[in-house]
Amino acid sequence: MTTQPTEQSAPADDTPVAFYDHLLPGIAAGRYRITVGQQLPAEQLPGARLDPVEQIVDVRAAQFRLDPSWVHAVYPAAHSQGPFHGLLPHITLDPAALPWEREPFTGSVPNPARAPWLALLLFGEGELPGDPNALGTTVPLTVRALLDGDAAVSGPALDRDAVDPALLDTPCRVVDVPRDLLAQLLPEPSDLALLAHVRTGGPEGAGGSEGADAAPADDQGGRLSRDAHAVITTARFPDAAQGRYVAHLVSLEGHTPPGPEADGRPVRLVSLHSWTFTSCPESGGGFGPLARRFAPGHGEHSAAPLRPSPAAGAGLPDELGTLLEQGMVPMTHITESGERALAWYSGPFLPRVAPELPRPADGHFPDADGLLLHEPHTGTFATGYACAWNTGRALALADPGFATTLVRLRHRGRLRRATERQYVTYSQQLFHSAPSAGPAPRAAARTTVPTPRERFEELLRGDALGALAASFAHPDDAGPDPRPVPTAPATYCLNTPQRSSAPQPPSSDARETAAWLARLRTLSGVPFDCLVPDRRMLPPESLRLFHVDRGWLDALLDGARSLDRHPGADTATDAELDQLLNAQGSVPTAGLLLRSALVPGWPTLRFEARAASGAVQVEVIRREVLGGDVLLMLFDRMPDRLTIGEPHQGLHFGVDDRGDVALRSLAPGEVGRPLGRSVPVGTDPALTVTTASGARVLDVGRLAARLAEDVKSGSPLSPAEFAVQLVRAPEQLTLSFEGTTR
Repeated sequence: MTTQPTEQSAPADDTPVAFYDHLLPGIAAGRYRITVGQQLPAEQLPGARLDPVEQIVDVRAAQFRLDPSWVHAVYPAAHSQGPFHGLLPHITLDPAALPWEREPFTGSVPNPARAPWLALLLFGEGELPGDPNALGTTVPLTVRALLDGDAAVSGPALDRDAVDPALLDTPCRVVDVPRDLLAQLLPEPSDLALLAHVRTGGPEGAGGSEGADAAPADDQGGRLSRDAHAVITTARFPDAAQGRYVAHLVSLEGHTPPGPEADGRPVRLVSLHSWTFTSCPESGGGFGPLARRFAPGHGEHSAAPLRPSPAAGAGLPDELGTLLEQGMVPMTHITESGERALAWYSGPFLPRVAPELPRPADGHFPDADGLLLHEPHTGTFATGYACAWNTGRALALADPGFATTLVRLRHRGRLRRATERQYVTYSQQLFHSAPSAGPAPRAAARTTVPTPRERFEELLRGDALGALAASFAHPDDAGPDPRPVPTAPATYCLNTPQRSSAPQPPSSDARETAAWLARLRTLSGVPFDCLVPDRRMLPPESLRLFHVDRGWLDALLDGARSLDRHPGADTATDAELDQLLNAQGSVPTAGLLLRSALVPGWPTLRFEARAASGAVQVEVIRREVLGGDVLLMLFDRMPDRLTIGEPHQGLHFGVDDRGDVALRSLAPGEVGRPLGRSVPVGTDPALTVTTASGARVLDVGRLAARLAEDVKSGSPLSPAEFAVQLVRAPEQLTLSFEGTTR
């Protein structure tokens, strides 16, 4: 079945999210025997009966290891710290059918509810003998050693013949769990199905639509969109007190459900993925507390323009304070003579719109000296543009592929123009040596034999010049001839084809060079110190907005293009690169820098930037994580509204701050709408079991029955419906910059 939350419970951008019970593969993993026979109706005919043909087919699926790329997200994030005591940790997997590709437990345990063969178990400190500190320690084994078994533990009972022989010597990781602890944490086999479901929705998908083209089909004949993910949730809550936990995604294949009749040996489970986190209720490390710091009134954490902040009580003169407000940073400047002096540096990110940088006559700065600007208030130099030029040249020299391509492009352009000038010279000589009389009689023209010089001149007027130039450069490298070339009267009969004037496509070297420069224009590869010259401009847990200085970008590109450049000889090549660059997409004009624990904790953090009071969507030109906790985003315009939200696939499950489950409607067309009622889970001992060690474990079966009484009149809840009831919608923060000075 499918459920679609309404706007009240949908993600922040109202993109629908669909829930499915499961996605069953067309055929389960295992070994199959295919028998093919043929029999004709007339058995008396020769060859009417043929012996059957048998073929053994192995349908393989993940069993002992998972590709790390299959893990789309985990919550809480690995190594994170925050108030997680009201949430059920979960893992999101990209292969949506993965949890149902195998059978849980042994063949003697029925599975009518289609329970997954994977389970997510949560362990605290001191619970696992092999990992007392909950650091995620596992035991490495080969698949062969796992199948051979160990008398001290109860391992999986798997058919060795059904395992691919190539996997027997590959490594896997196992964890030994005390049997009584496993019996407390693992739900009943019939309840395991409620802890796994398939979810679609998000910006990459088709808006959560069930009718997306080329999508995999579910078992009810519906269609799942391309962004389907499998979600597996644990049944255990982290404790209210501070503590570290480790979550293990384990395989249940080949095991038997823990029961009182089993022996006391630990159970050896294959751990397919694990991560650790710390639950600390007072840490304020969740998404909400972290994001709310960027709101106004939180000092240096608030979203503000990117500028250096002078120390309190510094008492700077007004002219120095003005320079700091404009984003300029005082730096030490060493002159060519070796003297040390004070200079002001400004990177490409400014808290203001930079004035237009005057350009030379040919449009490109030949060196960095012309970009050293005088700062009149302090009598020093402003070195930002000069540093940009030198940085671009250094990056170009550091890339041998780009340097070779650019130099080859310039050389071919010069050869092309030299050939053009030679053609003009020969044409002029032919015009001056032409006879003054009219054309010769037709009969005489047929008998005239051209001299070798005349033959060569005739070839130059034909296509030979174009063919020669094409082998070195493009026919349109040069501009038009400086003056028209007169045509000399012909004195002999030769077919004289005209040169083609059709525009030629740019060469591969020109396209490659323009693409490299376009990447550099988005500041790709530029050292972070050039972007943020003072680390105090971007303190921890801060968000900074900025304008991008177009003059700084132009100086950066001029430095990269300066390799082997001759202003007079390379005018046409520069014009061609300018034209190609203009077609390479938008130029960044604004952006933001985010330095926060949100960056590593929520890798798919959602940003929505809008301008014109939210009416215009701002284009994101570049988004990249720089270092461990810094996110850079470049826009085509300055936004006046910014929304930061938890990722769609980071949708959480659990109870609210009071320990209640808020009921949601399951009626068609109103799925997910809050009903205004809730079920107390934290205070009902029948719904939450507290183990001897203090672990709070959800009684999945009883809770599902209790919720069904209120939302379905007693009819059993499906996994998708159960997930809708436990949903805690992603949080978001919207910042408005309307009317502010940036």
